Amino acid sequence: MNEKIAISFNSAILYVIAFLLTTVFHELAHALTGFLLGSSPTLHHNFVSHATIIDLTLFQKTVVALAGPVISLIQGLLAGYGYYKLRKKAHTLLHLFLLWFSVLGLYNFLGYLMTGLFFKNGDIGKVYLMTQTPYWLQIGLALIATLLFTFIAYKMTRPFLQMSYKMEWLDSGANRKNFSFHVLFLPWMVGSVITTLLYLPVIAIVSIIYPISSGMIFIFPWQNADTITDVVPSSNSRIGKISTINVAFLVALMLLFRGILAPGIHLN
Repeated sequence: MNEKIAISFNSAILYVIAFLLTTVFHELAHALTGFLLGSSPTLHHNFVSHATIIDLTLFQKTVVALAGPVISLIQGLLAGYGYYKLRKKAHTLLHLFLLWFSVLGLYNFLGYLMTGLFFKNGDIGKVYLMTQTPYWLQIGLALIATLLFTFIAYKMTRPFLQMSYKMEWLDSGANRKNFSFHVLFLPWMVGSVITTLLYLPVIAIVSIIYPISSGMIFIFPWQNADTITDVVPSSNSRIGKISTINVAFLVALMLLFRGILAPGIHLN
């Protein structure tokens, strides 16, 4: 198999794994918080239903709604910290997973801040509605989130390029964009189709829009790759070989996501 295609395959697998884990941790945070506060939650693959949430106080409802975005923020920060602590010249598939896991966690949190002004059935939107947050504050937070969103997209260009282990993939702007397409943009396109299908059925339109729309920003680091210079190639060529372990883990995760979480797990 062509090495770049193998890299795209591995990266797409890791993208889907990171996306599904981000979703599971996000929803689990809602469910466990609701369970501790007495909302009688049922955990599903991409949402949580609360049988007795109407009995909670306004503060408790706010805590339940914020639990998901907050855990996604923590995930993004911890995974990013893990990447920078572990990175060496020999970048591995673990580094690639941590990159995806960090970016998706941060984008999940920032995405809710960006869209809370418009989608009141989303986590942050619910909080705005319940607490009657002033519009000027909603707009301000959305603008800050947008700036941070764009900044992260810019900063992620180099780390993904460092997954290359051949200098000829990095020796010109056109080659860097080509490699970025294979390691970043193509995996997102393939992965977003897979995650969208796995998300079905949905109870809110934003849930089906999210898997695809959340990655549109990846166009930026792909197109920006030709401006990044002095990228040191990795000395590890294993990312150019198909990882059967990651494939097996993804299959198991998909079975959990669709076979157990989609029907729902009631926490009582």
